[in-house]
Amino acid sequence: MMTRIVPIAIAALMLAACNKEAPSETASDVAQAREAAAENTAEAQQDASRTVAKADDKLMDAQQAYASTDAKAARKLTKVEAEAMVKTANANYDVAVTETEGRYKVSKQKCDALSGVDKDACLSTAKATYEADKAAAVATRDSALVDAEHHE
Repeated sequence: MMTRIVPIAIAALMLAACNKEAPSETASDVAQAREAAAENTAEAQQDASRTVAKADDKLMDAQQAYASTDAKAARKLTKVEAEAMVKTANANYDVAVTETEGRYKVSKQKCDALSGVDKDACLSTAKATYEADKAAAVATRDSALVDAEHHE
């Protein structure tokens, strides 16, 4: 049996030696594989670059749309703020004038307790105070209205 195994082993070794590639052929195959790998890598990098460029374009478009929307929202907010400032200025003016008128009426009532020159002086002072307070209310309102106009 041993005699049969030796020739089969020799035949197997000879077949294996026949299937062995020459070093120059191996070097050529390695070079081709490297070249193919380099080409595939270059194509993949180009595809990735195109994909990234498209994504960057979409991102830039989205950022510009957001900025445009954000600017529109800011303008709208500013306009609403200015309108609120106007309404507040007018409301504060109305309150100030009402308070001034109330103080004037109280002052006039107090002047009724007096007579002659004292009463005239009291009424004159009450009227002057009323006019000064009303002028201050107008100035405050107008200043707030100017601020509101420049807010936009």
